Amino acid sequence: MIRITPDLSINPAMVASVERDNRFYANGSAFYLVITMNDGKVHRVEHGYGVDIFAIEKAIGEAVA
Repeated sequence: MIRITPDLSINPAMVASVERDNRFYANGSAFYLVITMNDGKVHRVEHGYGVDIFAIEKAIGEAVA
């Protein structure tokens, strides 16, 4: 299991895909990690506030490989 947020942990073997979603606005930007599970459930996690989506993406990739 990989801890994504304090309220969410996932089994990396059940991950179907991982994508980054970057949004740029006039006064800032937002970065999201979109994790799609094998059962079709989608988790959309925003970077920041103690959540590092880049580290999460790396951990999922290393666990699956």
